[in-house]
Amino acid sequence: MGTRGGDTHEKVRKIFIFLPTLLGTIKEQSQMMTKSHRAIILRESVDSFYEYLLKAYILFGSDEFWDMFHSAYLAVQKYFRHGPWYHEADMRSGKATYWQLTSLQAFWPGLQILVGDVAAANVSHREFYDIWRRFGVLPERYLLDRDMLHPTERYYPLRPELAESTFYLYEATKDPWYMEVGESIVDSLNRYTKVKGGFASIRDVTTMQPEDHQHSFFLSETCKYLYLLYDDTFLAGRNYIFTTEGHPLPIRSSWHEKLPGSYIPENWTTVKNEDLVFYTSSLSRQVCPATARTNTIRHVESACHVPDYNVDHRCRTGNDCGVDSTTCRQRTCSLAGYCGLWAFID
Repeated sequence: MGTRGGDTHEKVRKIFIFLPTLLGTIKEQSQMMTKSHRAIILRESVDSFYEYLLKAYILFGSDEFWDMFHSAYLAVQKYFRHGPWYHEADMRSGKATYWQLTSLQAFWPGLQILVGDVAAANVSHREFYDIWRRFGVLPERYLLDRDMLHPTERYYPLRPELAESTFYLYEATKDPWYMEVGESIVDSLNRYTKVKGGFASIRDVTTMQPEDHQHSFFLSETCKYLYLLYDDTFLAGRNYIFTTEGHPLPIRSSWHEKLPGSYIPENWTTVKNEDLVFYTSSLSRQVCPATARTNTIRHVESACHVPDYNVDHRCRTGNDCGVDSTTCRQRTCSLAGYCGLWAFID
């Protein structure tokens, strides 16, 4: 980037202006589509899109990047998420298509840490780690609906995404369990992939047969995140953001259009002052859910969660109902006067 932060910002902005027509929210083509492939995915060929929208916002402070990420993130939670997993969906209807894990999906918990959605990140990360422990490494593709490996994509190419998310979760929580996860990853790499000339990719996780190949991202990302997990002094007192390829970039205020600020969405007519700011989501206010301003009773469970106005979930109109913490769908008021997912708003 050098000293030309402003020029770079403008170039990045122009690129992303055109991307939403191909990679915007799920209902408006959030994945490149061909005539024979209409599934929307959260894995290879689209993972960097989500990363760079959020990281461009952090790096440059432009609300334009945030608005695009905001809509895309909500769409992912609404259409992809099923408990701790994220399936693929048909872009015309939003209905689930393929229920499968891909190793590149393991980047998502790390991205959620940057949003502040720590609880959701932790739940998904533990599922990925469970698959790692089952096979010793993380297979490239696993069929969730059949609880079995993909018949052909059984390899492990030393990918960094699980190590990356482990690093982010430890930095956010300082929970020593994540260091134990890192130790397990290192032990597996030394046990199954270490060879005389370096570390080899695994051809088949059921046989641990090695390939005569080591990707460059193993050194630039996998090893780097594992190292930083145990020694983060490089980051101490400094403000960096990692690119999707693991390169640290300094965050400079001189590159920002303006510093990020909280705001109250105008669509909530009940929000009259700061005392009622808990009636908006953490994602909308651009703050971490753990630090979201709520009253002493309400608990914010995720970045998109908006609690119901009344603790007993009673309501007179839809304005008394919040946003579901898991699906990110708007809750509505039933004829009996209770908030719930009675109707789905597309």
